[in-house]
Amino acid sequence: MSESSGIEQRDLGMARVETSARPSQKFAAKMAIKKCAIKHGPWLTWTTDDVHIELKKMEVELDNARLLGPLMKRAQKAGLIEPVVCGTCNRQETRLSKRKERHAGPQYIWRTTTDYYYEFWRE
Repeated sequence: MSESSGIEQRDLGMARVETSARPSQKFAAKMAIKKCAIKHGPWLTWTTDDVHIELKKMEVELDNARLLGPLMKRAQKAGLIEPVVCGTCNRQETRLSKRKERHAGPQYIWRTTTDYYYEFWRE
């Protein structure tokens, strides 16, 4: 399997998860991502563990936690968040999950973009 077909398979899987999710779940997840972006601002990093904390506060449990992957990518494309990239290896940094269900699996680290934060949430 070539790298490009692996990327295609990943993108196809992400599209399927997003398409099959209930609209109410997508909306709640988007709101939780937005809450994390506002709460942490551009000065703190965060992961989808933080998004799950916000969802729990909203009393929402996702039918499929994989829904966060495509929604985080959408938030990135929209300029809401940006990946935290290692200056040495030029790859997105990861942190081990603290959620029991994730069994300390690595997850990407994100940061709110300064443009989004200061344009929409400046006090």
